[in-house]
Amino acid sequence: MTRIAIVNPKALYAAGGGIAAAAIAIFFLVGPGNIGSPGFGPGNQNEQPAPAELQVSIKDIIVEKLDEKNASVRIEFGASNPNKSPILFETIHYTIYVGDSRMTSGDIGAAPEGFVASSGDLTLVPSESSITLKNSQIAIRNNLTGNSWDRMVQGDAEFEIEGIYSYRFTTRLETTGVERDFVLTFP
Repeated sequence: MTRIAIVNPKALYAAGGGIAAAAIAIFFLVGPGNIGSPGFGPGNQNEQPAPAELQVSIKDIIVEKLDEKNASVRIEFGASNPNKSPILFETIHYTIYVGDSRMTSGDIGAAPEGFVASSGDLTLVPSESSITLKNSQIAIRNNLTGNSWDRMVQGDAEFEIEGIYSYRFTTRLETTGVERDFVLTFP
């Protein structure tokens, strides 16, 4: 004859509640910072340091006079990735000044919109390497920018470039977006 054990539902709920209480107590005693995935604990050789920032520099600014009021201004940025993992460069927005005069501004790339976005405008910066990002804009001579425009076209100008750039990196299956302001001079 087969015997069937009847379990008291109250005893089952009490046991489950006890296990949950023990888990919560352990969480608060150990602390959330000390609980991690296997293989990534403190002192483990698999622990990854925080990634270094993407470095942006000016490689060149080339000015070509088109006529008496317009000049083409081509800027070349360098983007260096010092990390052992690739970085996805999103966008750079910049403004070029000569003295106090704003000569031109532009954008390279595009920030993805929404949770599922196209990566067509993102640029891969391979690990431990650099890429060049180029853009051309037109600078217009007027009464306010005349002296600065003339110095720029003659090749006697010192440029100040202000802007913001953004990129993404992935560590431990987590993607983080970074946005940085910059002010650079050339030459």
